[in-house]
Amino acid sequence: MIYSRKNIENPSDRVTLEQAEARELFHNWEHSQNRDLIRARLERAERIYGRGARDRIRAYMAQMKEGTIE
Repeated sequence: MIYSRKNIENPSDRVTLEQAEARELFHNWEHSQNRDLIRARLERAERIYGRGARDRIRAYMAQMKEGTIE
């Protein structure tokens, strides 16, 4: 049997994890306004959750700012 290193995951889990990351970053941004921290965490999320994670997390953060999601 051939095993692959490619991360095959449940996309719904990724959505939940990215929303949690966005929630944490949004609250950190509200309290500290530390751009370097947010930028570094978004880069880290890109490595963990895959290509496009930065943009998806920023979109979730924008929705939180608008109040459409918690």
